Amino acid sequence: MSSAFAWFIATVVTLPIVGWYIVYIITVKITKKKSYSIRLAADISLVFFISAVYFISYEIWNQSFLWVILIAFFVVAICFTIIHWKVANDVHFIRLFRGIWRFNFILFFIVYIMLSTYGLISRLFNS
Repeated sequence: MSSAFAWFIATVVTLPIVGWYIVYIITVKITKKKSYSIRLAADISLVFFISAVYFISYEIWNQSFLWVILIAFFVVAICFTIIHWKVANDVHFIRLFRGIWRFNFILFFIVYIMLSTYGLISRLFNS
């Protein structure tokens, strides 16, 4: 059982899109709500995308960029907090946290695609 769990974790970290899709399918089967399932899958799979970006960048450059990932995450949080405060004149923490979390999903999804493409192309031309 532990090897199956380790295989699953390794798969969703390596291919977070597969993790997103698995969460989406399970949630659709349970709730029958597609839009809710898409949002929940994005919320859960952000962790997979962040870890994939970390491991891909480490594999490409043999250097840890965890500090860059954390700075990017917190810069997004600070910007969203300032914008939310300016627009609403109040901070609604749940709405703010959801916005930060979902924007980071989009950001890390794009970075994952860019790093995967760069890694594939660089390995093709360096081999």
